[in-house]
Amino acid sequence: MKTKKLLTSVLAGSMLLGGLAGCSGNGGDRPIKNIAEPKAEVNLALISKGESPDYNQKAAADGYNEFALKLFSTVAKSEDKGVNVMVSPASVMFALDLADAGACKNTLAEINKVIGGGDLTPEQQQAFASQWMKDLNASEDVKFSVANAIWSNKELIGDKMNPEYIEFVEKLYEAKAKSMKFDDGAKSDINKWVNEKTKGMIDKVIDNIDPSTAAFLVNAIAFEGAWEEKYESYQVTPGTFRGTNGNGDAMMMTEASPYYYESDKAIGFSKMYEGGRYCFVAILPKDENTDANSFMTQFTGDDYAKFIASKTADYDVTTKIPKFKNDYDVLLNDALKDMGIKDAFDPAGADFTGIAHTDQNLFISKVIHKTFIDLDENGTKAAAVTAVSVECAGIMPDEKERKEVICDRPFGYMIVDCENNKPVFIGTVNNI
Repeated sequence: MKTKKLLTSVLAGSMLLGGLAGCSGNGGDRPIKNIAEPKAEVNLALISKGESPDYNQKAAADGYNEFALKLFSTVAKSEDKGVNVMVSPASVMFALDLADAGACKNTLAEINKVIGGGDLTPEQQQAFASQWMKDLNASEDVKFSVANAIWSNKELIGDKMNPEYIEFVEKLYEAKAKSMKFDDGAKSDINKWVNEKTKGMIDKVIDNIDPSTAAFLVNAIAFEGAWEEKYESYQVTPGTFRGTNGNGDAMMMTEASPYYYESDKAIGFSKMYEGGRYCFVAILPKDENTDANSFMTQFTGDDYAKFIASKTADYDVTTKIPKFKNDYDVLLNDALKDMGIKDAFDPAGADFTGIAHTDQNLFISKVIHKTFIDLDENGTKAAAVTAVSVECAGIMPDEKERKEVICDRPFGYMIVDCENNKPVFIGTVNNI
């Protein structure tokens, strides 16, 4: 029996969300941009009862793929060419879908347009996200699971949480809500849950809890699998990795791949995980003088579609890829604002009234994203955590320190759900 590796992604969002349920209050008179105003009560009634709205599966996947590539591009633009970047657009999307379910008026419109590509209504986006979560949980040959939980600040929220919203996210995302005093005990409970759901890959998501934090909403994605055909010992040999910081020693894994990809910008190959539903895709720029970050910054959703569509088995393909391990963290506030989510970060303009009505307006103050990947001859182990902190207006905590982990050669990569080719992780390796 093949030994399975663990690929874990955790999404931890600290956010108090207004909802498709009972939207009203401070955002009621603001105009809706880009999409029609949703009928909140109908959304909840239909979707939570299992009467999901019809939507075009390809359009939904295309919208997500566009979001995924744009998110990575926006993040990579701000990084040095020597930094190995990795994000999990799936983690960020699930977090924003939970926000989407709780947002109202223009806050909802902006979030929904960014994650749905402008082609899906809020109901359709929720149905798409919920169904993908179910598909992940239904994986057999690999163990792919999604878990969600909500912790609210008992002293700030109390009994003001909208029970309709709680029922909605529980039915769609199996998210359990718990109200507690936000002290060191709450911090310990949340981090313990994160550690458990990520199989120890991420031991914590929060270092401290600010009393003004209204809630933490946490989503964890865990994937356990191995290569369909693992690399044998003779296929793993010492080699040189030509990184942006100079040449470095690397253990190179070599094999004949059945599939080859080529577009006007890149060549590549894919390698399947057990079961054939998920694969690793290597994307090597044709320009040998570019770094992976610069290249992937220009790699659009259309470029990705053309690259994936070029898949062929017409060639004998020799492939080499280094064993690598990398972690990365980034504050996503500016990236999400650049992509069009603006009101959610505005203390006066955010509308998260659908889940609770508090004395002070609620807004997103931070979106922190952390990732980890370890790829070797047996398979892949990876993790991602996204923490979205929602605060009360008028209380402005200091931002957490932003850190960088610089590793070591230039190529991009993805871990892809081969059903409609949705990338779960996107990354670059510039140096080993």
